[in-house]
Amino acid sequence: MTEERENKKEKNTLTKDPFFKPVILGGLTLACLSFIFAPAIFIWATLGGYVAVRLTYKTTKEIISLFDTLLVGLFTGIVGATFINLVTVISFNNGEKRRLLIETLEKNWPSDMASIPNFSDVLPSIFFTASIFVVLISIAFALLGAYIGLQLTKKKLKQG
Repeated sequence: MTEERENKKEKNTLTKDPFFKPVILGGLTLACLSFIFAPAIFIWATLGGYVAVRLTYKTTKEIISLFDTLLVGLFTGIVGATFINLVTVISFNNGEKRRLLIETLEKNWPSDMASIPNFSDVLPSIFFTASIFVVLISIAFALLGAYIGLQLTKKKLKQG
């Protein structure tokens, strides 16, 4: 009986956490917009961090501390990057798409380079390296967006 009560209490804590939903929605904003136009991931990550902080403010009705703002930005970037990386790896795990990617890489390999590498062997390393960059970019710019969201919220409250 006590285990059931503890599980229910833990579940209620998760749903009442004012940061949980904003972080998930900010991360989804970052990921979904990146699927539409990937080169603008810097803008989408900033927007995701901003959205998360604004939603947190609307949930709590108070300005959150700088530390909490940066944590919201950090986790928004992690959530968004995780979605992006999962979808990317899953979509290129398909044999046909993988073959097309390898053919494209081979076709566009610079002619002045000595030899074309075996992309079938190198592809996991390429995905791993790209995933690291996606995580770092998402976190950095989601932090920036969260900080901008905090400053704009403070400014708006001073004016209003």
